[in-house]
Amino acid sequence: MKSERIEVTYGPPAKARFEVEMITDTAGYQQTGGSGASCWGYNQSNIVRQGEEVYALSWRDDLTLVVFRRTGAGQWEASDPLPPVPQNGNLLVDSSGRLHVIAGKHASYHVIFDPPGQVERFTIQEYATAESRFGASINAKDQIFVAGGLATMGWYVLDPENDYRPMASGSVQHEQARGYNFVVFNGSGVQAISSDDYFLRGEEYPNQTVTHRDAETGEMKTVETPRGIYPVLKAYYYYCPDVFQSPEDWRMTVISDVSDTHQGNARGTTDHQDLMLDMQGRVHLTYYENRQPVTTVWAGMGQDSGNSLLYHAVGRPGGPFTHFCVGNFNSGRLYQEPDGRIHYFLTRGRRGDAEGVWYALGEADRWDRISEPVRLEMPSRLWHFFTNTTRAGGTRAPFVDCYWTGASQQNSNEVFYGRLTPNL
Repeated sequence: MKSERIEVTYGPPAKARFEVEMITDTAGYQQTGGSGASCWGYNQSNIVRQGEEVYALSWRDDLTLVVFRRTGAGQWEASDPLPPVPQNGNLLVDSSGRLHVIAGKHASYHVIFDPPGQVERFTIQEYATAESRFGASINAKDQIFVAGGLATMGWYVLDPENDYRPMASGSVQHEQARGYNFVVFNGSGVQAISSDDYFLRGEEYPNQTVTHRDAETGEMKTVETPRGIYPVLKAYYYYCPDVFQSPEDWRMTVISDVSDTHQGNARGTTDHQDLMLDMQGRVHLTYYENRQPVTTVWAGMGQDSGNSLLYHAVGRPGGPFTHFCVGNFNSGRLYQEPDGRIHYFLTRGRRGDAEGVWYALGEADRWDRISEPVRLEMPSRLWHFFTNTTRAGGTRAPFVDCYWTGASQQNSNEVFYGRLTPNL
């Protein structure tokens, strides 16, 4: 990737209060043949606020999801389990305050919680399918856009005027499989980002072993996979100006490219991390690169995370983008508060086992300067970090609602809620 990268400068650290409480300590605790990952799907929305209500989506075991509603400080009520799923879902809220969940194989079912402000009563509809590793977004008209990968980006739009039946659909063919789509649906325009998601076989590559509980016997067993690697070498940005009038007009831009590190049986890696449309209509996305060549099945498992660099790219829909290097981090979540400033939540360390979260504050319309990142006090290492987001219908507040679980194969059954209140 040859585009210019601008090094951000750090100003004085921002002051903030960060309060933490546990949502549940029994998420994903049963191993019955599913993914067993209570935070699987970093591209999806796990927490959303609508006015005074805040909701969280979590695994109940490793096959079913539940929705939590915060009823008071440290108090959360849970919905009944939703139908079994092979991966995490997307939590959305519409302008009336009704909660929605897009979940199931290839985003095949849609849950509607009606009336608003509760998690006890819901209906389930199955009118459309997209693809795996999907993301979802809701626009101001309460239309829902869903898109997934792998060989194609399959997508659909659900229409609230027709009982949320599909009003448009389509697909975009990929040269190589791509997945974990983040999407933003604004009016009739769509932004999406994804990364490579394919397996490259070869005897020159290492094998991998996966340990999980056998669904029939209940015993732990280890399975050896074919020899190969996942070469996540590029991250991509997609833009369709109008999915209704021009559903085939998808424009792709390579945002990050470390393919020059792939030599012999070693390579570096890149990964997309967040997507946001700000109040001025500009696109913000984050991604990280680690150019250290390694031969492990997943590059991030063998790399020194001290070599990772996080980037923040900003531009109008469709690009071009200006890229800013934020520092030595593996992930970055963005949140814009009502006065236009950007909050940065930055993680460092291996995926699934991040060592911590750092917080920084950026001035409105000034992307080359942020406050010096300050490490937040967390109860443990963590998996992925999520914030309330407007792409999921979330309303802005003078504080930031946060969500995460403990680290992979450690305390990932513990789900946490955090509230960051700035400028204290």
